[in-house]
Amino acid sequence: MNNLLVYLIQVTSVFSVLYFVYILFFNRLTFHTINRRILILLLPVSILLPILSNLFPVLSSKIIEVPLFEYIVNSQNHQVFDSNQKELASSFLNFNSVLIIIYFLIVIVYLIRILVNTKSIFNLKNKSIIQKEGGYKIAFADVPEIFSYFKWIFIPKKEFKKYNQQIVEHEIIHIKLKHSWDVILSELYLSFFWFNPLLYFYRKSLKSIHEFQADKGVLEKGIKTSQYMELLLQSLKIQKPNNLYNYFNQPILKKRITMMTKPKSKNLSKLTYIVLFPVFTILTLAFTKPSSTNDSFIKTINISNLVSSPPSLFPVKNASKKDITSLFGKFRKNPIIKKKVVHGGIDIKASIGTPVIATADGIINKASLENAWGNLIIITHANGYETWYAHLNDFNVIKNQKVKKGDIIGFVGNTGRSLGPHLHYEVKQNGKRLNPLNFIK
Repeated sequence: MNNLLVYLIQVTSVFSVLYFVYILFFNRLTFHTINRRILILLLPVSILLPILSNLFPVLSSKIIEVPLFEYIVNSQNHQVFDSNQKELASSFLNFNSVLIIIYFLIVIVYLIRILVNTKSIFNLKNKSIIQKEGGYKIAFADVPEIFSYFKWIFIPKKEFKKYNQQIVEHEIIHIKLKHSWDVILSELYLSFFWFNPLLYFYRKSLKSIHEFQADKGVLEKGIKTSQYMELLLQSLKIQKPNNLYNYFNQPILKKRITMMTKPKSKNLSKLTYIVLFPVFTILTLAFTKPSSTNDSFIKTINISNLVSSPPSLFPVKNASKKDITSLFGKFRKNPIIKKKVVHGGIDIKASIGTPVIATADGIINKASLENAWGNLIIITHANGYETWYAHLNDFNVIKNQKVKKGDIIGFVGNTGRSLGPHLHYEVKQNGKRLNPLNFIK
């Protein structure tokens, strides 16, 4: 579920950047066909770029799955969460689930709205007087204004005997250019990314381009611009349009008139569209993870140069075995899954800020906040060994850094699902947990 939330945010980010580029560089140009294609391409590009760039799930150079932290210990009395703490932990874990449920409920509402609007159009069609005209059909229906929907042109019944052919020509161009497909696509996209406020401006931009193209098509048939603008003004009424079809009277009249009277953009201005290439490249690089193959190869070379002795130092500086508060292999009841689980490492009590040291030469594979683990460091050593250091207060290393045995890598803390300052320390070989006390000298 976390991956879904991350993916939605990533898609929204890509879309927002590209739409801002459109508004800044292309919105005022009169190359309507190109602008329409760019606006439509924003939708699949924003959806596919995160997937093609391996955006989710985000993986490290070496794939290490960090499981749910299975054991919670109080460093003073070794007691698990009390009932209030259990409820808090459960609420934290369920928060993302609630967000996902709310998200899908709203998606369903938007999809139902599309179905209702579509049904209303078909109801109009079924109650209409139909005439076939070439590659389209005219439906005289109980509608306030002329509009088009795919191959249908709906005209008010009151204009059955006499309707303005120039307005009909406007709608015929909508049909020929297949604008209804654009509208359906944008409405479906909006249904799944309804939380992005820029989409509502995007929808207006797309419908504006449709009107610009239709206006241009009518004017190219020989009608005078002044006569056509007068026709627009005469037809202007305040309406509440259905988002699935094109009204002749869109609430963008000022923009349409400005675009009709505006000099055509020079062909040289098409070079402006080159800006899309660096923007797209930057987005791709920003979201693409490094090559895991190359990183693993480099890491293998680095590890091969390390001393091959297993991790043997005590992980907390100036501490000893007497400071261990919980042993490896001890059974405890997990408060989340309500089952007994085995403690996979040892817990060492220490004051916050006490230095934590690398127990063998290695490469830092992870140094990040990992939910219930808190601040976690994972070191990869020679011969398939790994050491894990959880609940740290802070880091003293970064990912991919080479460390020597005894180097300070972080500091004891109380982060994640911890009830007191301590270090949770694990030793693994080839993914299998081992008892750290078997290695500590």
